Amino acid sequence: MILKRIISGALLASAAALALATVPEPAAAGQNWCPPGLAKKGCIPPGQRKKWYPGDYIPREIDYRRVYYDDYQLPRPQPGYFYADVGGDVYLLAEATRRVIEAVNLVNAASQ
Repeated sequence: MILKRIISGALLASAAALALATVPEPAAAGQNWCPPGLAKKGCIPPGQRKKWYPGDYIPREIDYRRVYYDDYQLPRPQPGYFYADVGGDVYLLAEATRRVIEAVNLVNAASQ
């Protein structure tokens, strides 16, 4: 009886240690961590995805990926501006402020 309790206690402790070992570590300070299921979707949960409009500012905590105009046949941006993919949508942003200058429709841009 006592031996069963010791063995079951040891199994329980090893199961708990295994469970803790499989939990992903949170990112270090200053790094953004994204769950694997959202990594392909830009790390923005579907219910929280927002459309940005000209004049809006993209907050610093929102991740974006730079888009090079040649890759999508977009016109070359003026100095101080760049294209960015924010949550799957492409915007022309001001570099200094991250202000949205234009929401780019890639279907129309490719046909021009």
